[in-house]
Amino acid sequence: MRNHTVLRRGGGPLVLVLACALAGCATSAVPETHTNLTIAPAVEAPADGDWWKNGGDPLLINLIERGIAADTDLACRAARLHTQEETDAAASRRLAGKVRALVGKDQSSERDAARMAWAYAYAQARADRATEVALAYVQVRRLQQILVLRTERLDQFRDNAVIAEFRRQAGLVTAIDGGLGNSMAGVVDADVAATRARFDAARANLAGLTGMTDTELLTALGESAPVPALAPGAALPADAPLHRADLLALQSRLEASLARDSITQAQLDAARAAPEDAETAPALREALQKLDKAEQGARAEIASHRQAMAAFDARQSGLDDTAAQAKRAVTDARAAYKAGFGDFATLYVAEAAALAADEARVGLKADRAAAIIRLHKLEGGGWSAADLDPPMGTAACD
Repeated sequence: MRNHTVLRRGGGPLVLVLACALAGCATSAVPETHTNLTIAPAVEAPADGDWWKNGGDPLLINLIERGIAADTDLACRAARLHTQEETDAAASRRLAGKVRALVGKDQSSERDAARMAWAYAYAQARADRATEVALAYVQVRRLQQILVLRTERLDQFRDNAVIAEFRRQAGLVTAIDGGLGNSMAGVVDADVAATRARFDAARANLAGLTGMTDTELLTALGESAPVPALAPGAALPADAPLHRADLLALQSRLEASLARDSITQAQLDAARAAPEDAETAPALREALQKLDKAEQGARAEIASHRQAMAAFDARQSGLDDTAAQAKRAVTDARAAYKAGFGDFATLYVAEAAALAADEARVGLKADRAAAIIRLHKLEGGGWSAADLDPPMGTAACD
């Protein structure tokens, strides 16, 4: 990873110092040396945080990679990062020696921390993009599955109406059965049309995120596929460091600010050991509180999310049993109606219940997949060490 340095631009005294430096003035000032400040224990960047590679869904992998590549904001972030590095390096080469000697301060600590804040912000933006694409994909699969279910049920309802009409002509039932069957088919037909419109809109959103045409995406999706069965990672120990790029970006911004205020590492360490000490500088106390609050909030959010996810398995088991019972009820009701032993209302109720149970199962699987996607992001997934030195983008940026 590149680690260029540059002296910040300033006015007033710095201009005079520069003039003196360029004129070759003598100085007895001894430069003050600053090592990089560390406001919190170092957190190692993950070697490979791409959680979607272990999801068992090749299309999800492909779509997220396309989404990251198609994100012009990410490309522009990378370009700005490289531009700033080049600017820093050029300024450092021009001014480092004489100006540092005259100013008596090495600003590399502040500069390095600021650079890392930008890099972590890029990494977090990448994780955000992966989450956005994954959630859009889950929504497309959810609607695709519901569309299939409703289309299949529509065909079944139409078949019921045909059976009812045949029985009416045979004098076995009144016209009410046929009318009820046609009404059911009409309602489900409207549901199919509404679901198809939602599916088209969700698919258009996913195509836009990945830079694909609708035809390309339709081909990739296929006729039907289940919602991806993603798995959460192992729960983090309570004292485990968080690999969240947004927290690391905040930490780096605070370190840059403290370096600008000439806070030393010794002062930082003392403030960490006794944060309520009256002698602790207000800026230092505020920085520590801000970082601590952000980390506590992140841990609480993760714990709450995992607790909510624990209910998914129990709900899934209950829905599976309900769907199985509803399917058996439909089979029995249809057989009884065809044989003349049952009434149409019973068949209607059984089929409506079966459809509702099947749709609920799809919805629960999609909700669980979406929750796992968000959990990966909350726990710091979606970025890697390599993202701290991203490749140059090709997008046109302002």
